[in-house]
Amino acid sequence: MKKILFVLALFFVSSTFAYSQETEFSDETDETEEIEEASIVAARGGIAQIPDPCRPKPMDKEKAEKAAEKDENDETVGKYQSTIKYGMATEIAELINKLIENDDPRFAEDIYDLFQITKSTDVKEKIINYFKKLEDPCVADYACEVLNDPFDVKNSLVTACLQYVSEIKCKNAVPPVITLIENEDEKFFNEALLALGGIGGSEEALFLIEYLDRDDLSDAQRQSLMRTLGKMQALETWERLCEIAQNEDENLFVRMYASEAIGNMKKLESVPVLVDLFEEADPNLRVYVLKGLSNYPDTVDALNVIIEAIRDDHVKVRTEAVETVKKLEITDSVPYLIYRAKNDSEDSVKKKCIETLAALNTKEGNEYLISIIQDKKAGDSSKAKVVEELLKAGHTGKKEILELAETSLNDDKKKNLRYAVGKSLAKYCDDSFDEICLKFLESKDSSTVSLGLDMYQNKKWNVVRPKVEELAKEKKESANKRRAIRLVGEQEEEEKESSK
Repeated sequence: MKKILFVLALFFVSSTFAYSQETEFSDETDETEEIEEASIVAARGGIAQIPDPCRPKPMDKEKAEKAAEKDENDETVGKYQSTIKYGMATEIAELINKLIENDDPRFAEDIYDLFQITKSTDVKEKIINYFKKLEDPCVADYACEVLNDPFDVKNSLVTACLQYVSEIKCKNAVPPVITLIENEDEKFFNEALLALGGIGGSEEALFLIEYLDRDDLSDAQRQSLMRTLGKMQALETWERLCEIAQNEDENLFVRMYASEAIGNMKKLESVPVLVDLFEEADPNLRVYVLKGLSNYPDTVDALNVIIEAIRDDHVKVRTEAVETVKKLEITDSVPYLIYRAKNDSEDSVKKKCIETLAALNTKEGNEYLISIIQDKKAGDSSKAKVVEELLKAGHTGKKEILELAETSLNDDKKKNLRYAVGKSLAKYCDDSFDEICLKFLESKDSSTVSLGLDMYQNKKWNVVRPKVEELAKEKKESANKRRAIRLVGEQEEEEKESSK
């Protein structure tokens, strides 16, 4: 019965839409403004026009070469092809998961042929996910057929089809996706919204704006609708979204997402609206105002609010502001960041400020960070964070960091600092770290030696190699000895390969 009602609803909506189009074109007018206003109308639900069948698109050679590097041996391709031809559903599903993970396009033709004959819904679902990963429209005809009549198949297959048509930007799927949004059965509501956000344009955004005015929507549905509208960035909805963002009687989360959405449209008229909204009391709203303002790096009013937000009373707002100045590379924020790094009550904000100061790479900021490394009174956790961020940025501070590492090697009370600095040295290894690597390897502490091996693994300095060979020959069995043996063996193999 549900299926019959759904099909009748599709027919009714499609017929109504067709009639409305005929009426629209029969009312001729010479007024230019009226023609422009009628040029964009809200999309409506209906039945998808099924795309013509097509085979997979030509294979991406670069992706194929990268995927081939992960083959176990020369027999891998043949093994996979046999699984696709003769394997059980569970075996095929497991293989397709691996192909998706490796972004492997080499088997698209074989998998497409399997899709045409398999009776397994699970296999069909996996194949749809495979072609979604490849962004290949070759099964769009099947996906549209499922969405036209979604009640005869598994829910997970419908969801897979929604995600697929969104990824491949299949405009044919818009009418049944809208119908799923309008349908009283809410199980596909969110997935259909996400799909519409991926494939929709101005007409679909206007549909969502109209749909937003319904009285029977839950707050959760309204929030999902607003997030989708924000993703679509349709300028035709700007005025309505501004009204929603400024409406104090509206649901808070809906206002938040509307604020971000008008900012994402990169329309200069959004800036004064957002600047005014930043004065509101709720910190969550202010966070989303900052997200919106982050789209205007060349607008003084927007930058002023972002910088001021670094000293906001609420930690969420301060955190968002610090992340935003890093994203926009706002160097005028440096004095604020230094103050907060010194004085903020929240350790998370202090760390964010250190991270941002290192990324901004200003003279004032770098000098402050280096002063933390050299300050005997500064906490070890702060020093470790500064070391990590300066090494990640790669601008300055290596000399001071190496001096700190050596100091920590000579003081067992500073083991935790030594370990933290050693991890960062290994992670952001530099050619100039050979001497400190050797000193780590000479330690009597096994964890310190392990960090030295981490550094050596990245660079394999010749000056350090004798020490690694010495570790490999130790009489006492240990994890470090086994690792040293492996590293020496790997280096010997590399040398043999390069000499051929």
